[in-house]
Amino acid sequence: MKYTYRKSSLVYATLLICGLIFIQCNDSGDLNEPSTEDFFPEKLYSLDGNGRIVDTEMMPTDFLPSDSCMSCHPNHYNEWNESMHAYAMKDPVFFGGWNGEQLSRPGTGERFCLQCHNPVAFVTGVFLDQYGDSESLQNSNENHVIKEGIGCDVCHTMTKLSTAVVTGDDVSANAEYHYNPGEGIEYGSIENPVANSFHESQYAPIYQRSEICLPCHDFFIRGVEAEITYTEWNRIPAAAMSGGMTCQDCHMVKYPDGHSDHRFTGVDLDLSSPVENTAAYQAVSELLSGALNISPGYPDVDFPASVGSGETLVIPFTITSLTGHALPSGVTFAREAWMEFTISQNGILLFESGLISNDSAGLDENDDQLLLFYSQLLDAQGNHISGVTDAHGIINSTLPGFGARYKSYSFDVPPDITGTLTVSARMLFRSFKPSILEGSHQNLLDNLPVFEMASYQATINIID
Repeated sequence: MKYTYRKSSLVYATLLICGLIFIQCNDSGDLNEPSTEDFFPEKLYSLDGNGRIVDTEMMPTDFLPSDSCMSCHPNHYNEWNESMHAYAMKDPVFFGGWNGEQLSRPGTGERFCLQCHNPVAFVTGVFLDQYGDSESLQNSNENHVIKEGIGCDVCHTMTKLSTAVVTGDDVSANAEYHYNPGEGIEYGSIENPVANSFHESQYAPIYQRSEICLPCHDFFIRGVEAEITYTEWNRIPAAAMSGGMTCQDCHMVKYPDGHSDHRFTGVDLDLSSPVENTAAYQAVSELLSGALNISPGYPDVDFPASVGSGETLVIPFTITSLTGHALPSGVTFAREAWMEFTISQNGILLFESGLISNDSAGLDENDDQLLLFYSQLLDAQGNHISGVTDAHGIINSTLPGFGARYKSYSFDVPPDITGTLTVSARMLFRSFKPSILEGSHQNLLDNLPVFEMASYQATINIID
């Protein structure tokens, strides 16, 4: 592989002049000035048909290791260190899937997964196929930024917005990154950064836009909407068109001192040890507690106050999303969000749906009243599969962002009971279906938590 570096001041001056005199017309005929980020420099790379580097202007040493940021930005560093970004090349579930992908697609599998889990290795052409697990990589002599996976410079040397990953049947990597590493410049969202002696700081408006999360949080395979968190958000006019809600608003909340949380809190956690008492667990719990609402009844159907003995009790609910993308999102085919619904009398359970014995127990797949938000991948023959790169179709049963779903439960009240019934509903979430972790990742399954997102309880009188 050849490393080159081309930077012509004449070229950039020409581009600047052309950009200043160029006026872009939008579809409505309004005149727009070119975006500021059009003038930021970048180092280039090119790929072959298998997603492998043909030529690149970048080397791993151009990217600073994250611990070099620690002394000046201790809060940012410590938060990042607790994030799933820092876990990108330590996650045993990733390594398991990555190993399988390399076996099934030796020409493209190594690059395809690394384009998001290790952008530095991707754009610099460093191959990591000799490492079958996290331990062997972390104990190797690879550059520290390669071991990190997604470190500070992966984001803060980005100078332009990217697009989603779209790949065909060969599932080859083609992620588009725009980086300017190795120049002593860090880019970010602070409009008037304080000068320092370690690096130059430049404000870039792209850091205040949701597109900064591309290409990693949006990819399509054979036209299948495989993992499309950005697209889900972008389809909601209230979120995308107004500019009033960005990914950062929820996943990088601001602290009183003005800095944004660099835990990038989502729904995933490091499950290699118990998580219930960790700060990351509390952050995920708080995020999910505001994800949706449960309310009784739905249009033209009231929640019952009473029911006759021996009659069929119909209990309606409306589940309303308060989230700017689908729920679940990301690897929807690996996640579960469902309603636990019970009817009891004096502590005796009379009816249940979605009730599990413990956090790692599977849901009853034969429960025809189960409300479950998830997706199912399909192969070319329409069979259910678990591997996303083999997907030729998807059945999407997620809750749309800011959408609502109506659900009713039916229960035949025994003719010989009187008094009241207690109705309880909880919307629950877990980041993995237990079947995905069973066996090869049993230690992770033992630490898999179930989160409560919302609940509702009421009593219903039984009329003789």
